[in-house]
Amino acid sequence: MKKTILLIHGLRGDHHGLDALAEELEQKGYAVINPDLPGSGDNAELDEKTLDGYADWLHKNYGDKNYYIAAHSMGSIIVSHYLAKYPEDKVQRRVVLISPIFRTKTGQKTSNILYALASGALHVLPKKPRYNFMRSKPVSFCISHYLTSDKTMQKEIDQLHYKYSGRFASADSLLADMKISMKEQTILPENKDVLYIIGNKDRLTKAKYARAKAEEQGASFTELAGTGHLVNYEQPAELAKAIDEFIQA
Repeated sequence: MKKTILLIHGLRGDHHGLDALAEELEQKGYAVINPDLPGSGDNAELDEKTLDGYADWLHKNYGDKNYYIAAHSMGSIIVSHYLAKYPEDKVQRRVVLISPIFRTKTGQKTSNILYALASGALHVLPKKPRYNFMRSKPVSFCISHYLTSDKTMQKEIDQLHYKYSGRFASADSLLADMKISMKEQTILPENKDVLYIIGNKDRLTKAKYARAKAEEQGASFTELAGTGHLVNYEQPAELAKAIDEFIQA
């Protein structure tokens, strides 16, 4: 019987961002569930788009499934908090958190300030222009340039990021996700064997700091060379290999 992996994408994305990883995992014999998060892609918005709201959504839709979970970036925040809130759900013990979000105390203060400034500036715009600006090509390209390490793939990643990163329900929906991404962090779920996977050139979470967090928490750790935060685009085969080796160990 095939092992099933539930993939959870990150900020500004939908399931397409993890398609390449899903294909690699399927080639290794896994059944893959790769949904859009609420308010992203084709999925309806949550009544309350908060970390608790996401945790409740996962519990309602997947809590009775005996799946493995692999989550990327903001998805790692959502999944780690979900597992902490619903420790009795039928989720496989081994959990993979890709490009997890960790910050030092100083880094968290800076992130809080940046969120406040970005949110304040965006709210100056009327709702429709704000939405159009947030999903515009210049904004998308600036973000993908910052997050991409392998510049030989820059054009391809720019195009993929722009094609799929603007499929959020509204400006307020994206701002709610930004609040989660910038004000919350990945935590270690109790009673789970966790693997953190991070690119050694990740600009959002330094690999050295992620390794220290893994050692402090007793989690497993894999560092992928030559890739940044968008390891799902840059090295999906290597990412799938690391996930498979952890699950099969």
